[in-house]
Amino acid sequence: MDLALNDDDVVTLRGLLRDYLPQLQREAARTDSKSVRHVLITRQTLCERLLDQLGGHPYPASSLE
Repeated sequence: MDLALNDDDVVTLRGLLRDYLPQLQREAARTDSKSVRHVLITRQTLCERLLDQLGGHPYPASSLE
């Protein structure tokens, strides 16, 4: 599947994904259900892959220090 985005859409989508990743990580770490954790990790992996394709690092530089 191909998805066409203009520059503004790319910036917006990149921001949404970056904002969503920390929440996914927290939820995955806190859940006791293996099946729910699997779904959350799958979503996290997708977000990271999309960010890579959009040309953005999945985590802000400040969180890597």
